[in-house]
Order: sequence, then C-alpha cells, then structure tokens
Amino acid sequence: MFAIRYTFKVYERLKREQHIDTLFRTGKAFSVFPVRFIYSTIPRTTDNSSPVRVGFSVPKKKFRSSVDRHRVRRLMAESWRLNKAALYPAIPEHLQLHLFLVFTSPKLPDYEPVKNAIVTGLGKLQAIFKEEQAG
Repeated sequence: MFAIRYTFKVYERLKREQHIDTLFRTGKAFSVFPVRFIYSTIPRTTDNSSPVRVGFSVPKKKFRSSVDRHRVRRLMAESWRLNKAALYPAIPEHLQLHLFLVFTSPKLPDYEPVKNAIVTGLGKLQAIFKEEQAG
C-alpha cells in the first residue's frame, strides 16, 4: 500500500493514447458540475503501480485561449492532488482506476467551485467502489 503524499507524479498520470481511447469507449461517466468524470477499472499490472491514473481535459471549443485552458487544467490538477487521498483506500488492491476529468463549463472558474466538484466526485467514486465490494 502507498503512503499518501500530496504529489502528482508521472506514474499517476493517464497518458497512453491506447488507455485513454479505451477509457472513452468503454468507461462509465457521471457529472458534478462543472466537471465530468469518466472512469473504468483494469487489473493492476504490478504491485508498485499507482492505484489511480488520472488525466485532465479542457475543451478548446469552450476556451479558445490556451492560457485559460491551462489555468483550468492546473486548477483541476491541484484540486486532485490535494484531495486524492480520500479515494485511494476505497480501491481494491488488485484493481487500478483509470479516471479522466473533463471541464464542461464555458466560464472561467475560481478554485473553490472546481475543488468542490472534484471532492464531490471523489465521494461518488468512493461510494461506487464500496457498493461493488459489498455486492
């Protein structure tokens, strides 16, 4: 088991095009405005791999300026980094969660609404995993 650190390392990022494509084709989704959560689980390949791999997206259609897109992405990543510790214990040892967070609002946000949406979404994911383990 991992000691929870408030970092966001390379091995925690969802980067492979094949994994992202599979996630969007077969994953389940729910929304907590202004963030859409797309997730799926796969068998964990090694013991030292991260229990969660996460990616972030801010559509160019909603934010034409790359500066704005990167700011929103950084807000989501920072919120994830500080709140991911709540989700890790809920994930079974033999599974890895692939998660993609897509920002859906056309308005440039402050930190608080993004943080609240991510915390609420993590709570929903925890409930989903507890339900699967119980049933």
